[in-house]
Amino acid sequence: VMNHPKVEKQIDLVSLNQYLSFEYVPSPRTIYRNVSKLPAGYSFTLNNQGLKTKKYWDVSFSRSESRPPTAWKDYKEEVRERLMQSVSMEMVSDVPVGVFLSGGLDSSSVAALMVHGRGGVSNLNSFSIGFEDSSFDESQYAKLMAERLGLRHHTEILTPSMITGLVEKLPQTLDEPLGDSSFIPTYFLSKLAREHVKVALGGDGGDELFAGYPTLQANQLVRYYERLMPHFMRANVIPKIVDLLPVSLNNISFDFKARRFIRGRGLPLEVRHHQWLGSFTDSEKIQLLKPDRILTEVDTYDIIAEKLRECDAVDPVNKLLYCDLKFFLEGDILAKVDRASMANSLEVRVPVLNARLFDLATEIPHQFKLKGFKSKFILKKAMEGIVPNDIIYRKKKGFNFPVGKLIKTSLKDITHEYLSDSRIKDDGFFEPAYIRQLVSDHMNGVADHRKLLWTLLSFQLWHSNSKTSSSLKNDSSSKILNNSRDFEIISGGR
Repeated sequence: VMNHPKVEKQIDLVSLNQYLSFEYVPSPRTIYRNVSKLPAGYSFTLNNQGLKTKKYWDVSFSRSESRPPTAWKDYKEEVRERLMQSVSMEMVSDVPVGVFLSGGLDSSSVAALMVHGRGGVSNLNSFSIGFEDSSFDESQYAKLMAERLGLRHHTEILTPSMITGLVEKLPQTLDEPLGDSSFIPTYFLSKLAREHVKVALGGDGGDELFAGYPTLQANQLVRYYERLMPHFMRANVIPKIVDLLPVSLNNISFDFKARRFIRGRGLPLEVRHHQWLGSFTDSEKIQLLKPDRILTEVDTYDIIAEKLRECDAVDPVNKLLYCDLKFFLEGDILAKVDRASMANSLEVRVPVLNARLFDLATEIPHQFKLKGFKSKFILKKAMEGIVPNDIIYRKKKGFNFPVGKLIKTSLKDITHEYLSDSRIKDDGFFEPAYIRQLVSDHMNGVADHRKLLWTLLSFQLWHSNSKTSSSLKNDSSSKILNNSRDFEIISGGR
């Protein structure tokens, strides 16, 4: 569709603003003007009378807030049982099935239940990606879990040269810019798996359904911070102290978390949550964008408020979970896995998002998911005895890769090339001087701009490719409307 000669490849400035903030373009917009995505849970019908969209499903948390008080133990066995059933269903295939195994709770649960469903006997293949940088590498946990389950485990350690080679080809696998750097290891993970299997199961969806993201814990902390810390300290003293912290490019380093935490002060709950997950703030975009590209009349985060008006939850935690499912899961996580796996001709299935388990998860009171500051509480309890406790309760790292360090080393030339003054001036979207300062501060260790620079680099790589890609010669789009039957497309909600 994007290469059709009748599609004008004009960047939508609203979408560009959203991309810079979220690291992806939330549906229904795309990066192009007059081109839309079909949101999850919607269908559209196209016929001679035109195009009509219809919502057929949405996430509901009303049951979790309307049920009488219960105990978390009432859900433990059912969560385990439904996840077990879901994994069993997703393993049905005419071709070999493997599993992505990071050594975290979600993927370890899926792998363990795959073995459990076979009576404890397994000839399954499992796959993980490792890094030379120890602060990002989790492959030892994946290997440990695979050994305990008796899996045929495959690990690939990514080298800087491998990553650099893929970054240069990155735009060819993406129809829109995607600022999530974990696309890189996901691509190599899919490539590794495809050498052995045609279908792989993953653990995606566990964080969104069972409150696994550290941002949810941080939002709990904010309530105490704002209640107990005097305004003068919050507005002046603490930010200055955080600014003095030495810069570390390690995975989820203390200074990275502290700076992220401070940048969310004083913002509405849902906006703060997305700024923690995302990239550029509004004030940073004012410095980044050319004056004629700044949309002062458009609030980037209006789309969140718009979505929340459709949400039936009252509790703030449930509202954030709704946002994670409707934005981050749909626009980033599942899109990333889909693009990375399909680029390698691999089918990835996500048993955690099975409809029956999804229904149960949205029925469970949020206090049993985020219990105080304990994330995924009910899922962890459900997996006790199935997954070793040292895997269940180990500290969460996330599926990241050392982009901050690589920008200073093996990706240095690519960064300077695609974020050069000449390229930035030619494209006309951004202020060269501001980007030049971002690059300089990061290269010199003055600041950690890994997320900002990767968001920009991903866009520049994609945009450069989109300008040079060839268009399709044959115009067949008009033939659709010449058919007397309706043409219907359904976008998956669950």
